[in-house]
Amino acid sequence: MKKSLLQKYYVGVDVGGTKIQASLVTEVGSVLANHRCETPRGVSGHNGSVERTLSAIEESIRVLLCEQNCMLDDIAGIGIAVPGVVQQESGLVVVTPNMNLSGVELGRIMKDRFGVPVSIGNDCNLGTLGECWLGSGRNTSSCVGIFVGTGIGAGIVFDNRVFNGAGQAAGEIGHIISQIPCDHWRREMISTKRKREAKSSKSKELDISRCGCGNYGCFETFASRSAMERFIREAVEGGAKSVITELNGGTLNLIKSGAIAKALKANDKVVTSIVRYAAQVIGYACLTVRHLIDPEVIVLGGGVLEACQKFMMPVIDAVVANDQLPVLSSNRRILISSLGDNAVVLGAVALVRSRNGFNPLRKTHRIIPKYPQLHFMAEKVIHIADEPYAKDFFILSDGTIRPRLRLPKKNIHGFRLKDIQMLVEGGVDLIIFGSSEAGEITLSGKCRDYLFRRGIDYRILPLDEAVHFYNTVAVRRSAVWHFAVDGN
Repeated sequence: MKKSLLQKYYVGVDVGGTKIQASLVTEVGSVLANHRCETPRGVSGHNGSVERTLSAIEESIRVLLCEQNCMLDDIAGIGIAVPGVVQQESGLVVVTPNMNLSGVELGRIMKDRFGVPVSIGNDCNLGTLGECWLGSGRNTSSCVGIFVGTGIGAGIVFDNRVFNGAGQAAGEIGHIISQIPCDHWRREMISTKRKREAKSSKSKELDISRCGCGNYGCFETFASRSAMERFIREAVEGGAKSVITELNGGTLNLIKSGAIAKALKANDKVVTSIVRYAAQVIGYACLTVRHLIDPEVIVLGGGVLEACQKFMMPVIDAVVANDQLPVLSSNRRILISSLGDNAVVLGAVALVRSRNGFNPLRKTHRIIPKYPQLHFMAEKVIHIADEPYAKDFFILSDGTIRPRLRLPKKNIHGFRLKDIQMLVEGGVDLIIFGSSEAGEITLSGKCRDYLFRRGIDYRILPLDEAVHFYNTVAVRRSAVWHFAVDGN
């Protein structure tokens, strides 16, 4: 890894139940490298060794640094995210329901082992913080992230800081009560026969909506991947016909988000009905968030949303658009996460940077990458540092220049969604499309929707105007330069 002698680096670590991801990150938020390893087996309950888990976290960081030829002296801080309740100030992990770190002073231990500042936070809180720094929640001071996966987690950022709550447990949106099992007064007012029927029905309902936390009627019992899995299994076992078993490898024990997405694409009635219901529940959860704290942006993420967003987002939008509560005119938005797996590690870095006195969410502390200066010297030629470019190329969010080696077969002036996703990586406010001839570049509806759902602006300009705009605009940006030469 080529390192600047003046630049300090950060390490962000996402500790999950199945994997640990350690990432080397610059102060501007560029992810230079990732190292992933499996979380040690048997870390839950009393079967796992705490030291095994701590050693795995330590080893993942040391391997990352070794692979990148990076010394501890180059590291300004380490941020670590864990799935549980965390006492941020002290670095104490209060409880991790699915891991064995409960009661462990993780912050102190890792600081002792590495000798640099270490900050600890909840993974969903830090995922939201990452999205507020460089993702779909950027440039806002209030944002709520909702992450739909096996369960449903959330994070709240207000005034450019994570809101933890009095008990360090704010944002547990998966456990807000969406179904209230308290209708005794109704049962007392109906006949004895109807009471028996209602009691039987209610008992069944309670069995269905019992949450892993012990409560009844939690949000995640209706809209998480686990909830969808349970509803699908019940429907198929009840005789409903569905292709989901075949798409999921012949089993319904663990239904993956990808299989659900494929079933939606196949117009499977069972899966379509259940996912539509889950999306409606998520839509009403978004309304609840708006009515309670009214953030500028709600960012939706997690494996289920990422896999099924094309189907789910219009349903969520319809529920939210039908809100009857009058409000002032505003630019409130519901967006899709744009950082993916890097959201949590970037949030962990943002946390430790804030603890070091440089909150990257504040305008005075924001730093954008150093971008190359472009010169439009002649028709269809761009010069960068005296090197001419006359074939299609990209400039990524960190200023890296990369040739564009592949054009779409059907329309050489169009763009593959993979190109757009690459331009978005690292966090951008703007994508600039420069073309040698006005009107050549075309963006498909899929590409436009992808950018719209993440609140990313774009400009399509002739080469000379695009070069001037790229050199002068003061935002995080990426660009593609299209020269429209056949056989390029």
